[in-house]
Parts: sequence; structure tokens; C-alpha cells
Amino acid sequence: MRPRIEITQEAGPVKRILVGIDGSAASRDALRWAARLAHAADSEVTAVHAFTPGTSELSPDYAEVLRSAAERRVEGWCAAAVGPGSVDRLVIDGGPDALLATAAEQADLLVVGTRGPGSLAHVHLGSVVHHLAHHTLVPLAIVPTSAAVHPVKRIVVGVDGSAGSAAAVAFCARLARLLTAAVVAVYADEPIVEWAAESDPCSWPPYAEAEVRRWVAPIEDSGVPVAVDVEWDVPAVATLCRAIEAAPDTLAIVGTRSLGDISGLRLSRVPIQLVHHTGAAVVMVPQDTRLSAAASGSEGLRAP
Repeated sequence: MRPRIEITQEAGPVKRILVGIDGSAASRDALRWAARLAHAADSEVTAVHAFTPGTSELSPDYAEVLRSAAERRVEGWCAAAVGPGSVDRLVIDGGPDALLATAAEQADLLVVGTRGPGSLAHVHLGSVVHHLAHHTLVPLAIVPTSAAVHPVKRIVVGVDGSAGSAAAVAFCARLARLLTAAVVAVYADEPIVEWAAESDPCSWPPYAEAEVRRWVAPIEDSGVPVAVDVEWDVPAVATLCRAIEAAPDTLAIVGTRSLGDISGLRLSRVPIQLVHHTGAAVVMVPQDTRLSAAASGSEGLRAP
């Protein structure tokens, strides 16, 4: 068996939270959720609006008029969501890519709602959110309306021994310590038939729990106890949803990549399916590039 990925990052603060706001009810809900999270974690919140004037043929004076109007709109949106003067505001030039660049430079967490004003009624995630999920360089929280009213008191983190999982664990360690939130680590897998000749199936869950304990050691090292939930013959998304739905004040944290992902794909199926199947806020944590080399030599959990 090849060695597992180890994490040594300290659980530092989540200093700055950026929230994408566009005037939609979903973005205002996301801002309310972020403001509550920031208060508990002693973080700063900035509401960011990506401003596109709609045409490039503008005089400088008229462009400034439109930008000033956008700044007033953002001020009104923020006041309606969290009260006047409650959060900082920032209007940037450009679309989703500008928001990504700003977040990469300034944020520990980027927060967005599930749908914007241009989304079709039957589509759970807007196109901008999809773009951010596939390209963000910082943890991305996708917050549905159903999660906006609940403070975060419990965190479910998905683990599988991959570099993506390690990044999720590292971020969970940072956030859980600040929130004094309870943590449940979830691992789900389907045993491989070739194991049958080498081990007793009854021994797999205890073995897996010991391995998961090693994966989540950074969280416990930060002073937060972790409950472990190991499931076999159950899809990962179903197991995560069951754990998340056990309490309404739960936040889910998962890596953007997992073991078994197709090479070259930035976002695995688990986080995006999770967003579509749960009413909780989901944080997608991009893989730490410092763990990439280790990830290429890791394997899934194997029974002894």
C-alpha cells in the first residue's frame, strides 16, 4: 500500500469572506448567511458586485455615472439583507472571472447563492455559480435559501484519503475551531470483490474508521473532536446527504477532487451532486497544489 496524504497546516483564521451579490434574493440570502458566519468566526465580510456596463462604446463620464449607480444599488442590496453599514462593499469591473481573480487575491472564502436573476426557474444553480465552482482557487460556499436562516453549529466533512479530501479537512480544521462546531467525518465506499480472498468483510468498517481517524487528525489537533461515520455499499452522495440532513444547522465541506476522478477534470461529481441534493450550504475546497504530487501516488482505502 502506498502512503496516505498527510496534512500539517495549522488551523489559522478565516480572515476575509467575499460574497458575490447581484441583487437577486439568492445573493441576499447568501450575504445574510455569510454575515452570520463571519460574526461567529470573527471575520470580515465584503459584498462584491461584478459590474459590466453592457456596452464598450461609452464615454468615460457616462461609464462613471453607470458605475456610481451600481455602487448605490449594491449599498441598497446590502442594507436590505443585513442592515446599513453592516458589511464592506466592492464593485469590480468584469464578470465571473473578475470575481474569481479578486477572491484569489483577497479571500479565505467566497460565498454565492444558488441562483442569480438570469437563471431558469427549474435550474438549481445559475451559470455563474457553475463557472465559479469549476474555476475557483479559494474555498467556495454555495448557499441555498433554506440554509440562510441557520447558524453553523455542525460540520459534515467528506473524506476519502485523496488530496482533495485533505484540502477539505484542512479548511474544516480552520473553520470548526473558530465556530466551535461539532464535526462529523463521512467516508463511503463499496468494497472490491478481490478483497474477499484476503480479509474478513466484518473487519472492513473498523479498519476504515481507524484510517479515517488518521485522515482527520488535523481537525482533532486543532482542538475539535470528530465523530466518524463509515458506510459500505452506499453511494458517497447519499451517505453525505443523510449525515447532513440529521440537523438543520449543518454545513458540508468537500474537496473539489476525489480518488477515482478522471484526470484533467477540476470538479468531481460528488460536490456538484451534493449541491443539487441537499438544502444545506456546501463549501467546495480546491485541491492544495502542494498536495498534488502526493495525490498522484495515493490509492483508495484498502482492507488489511
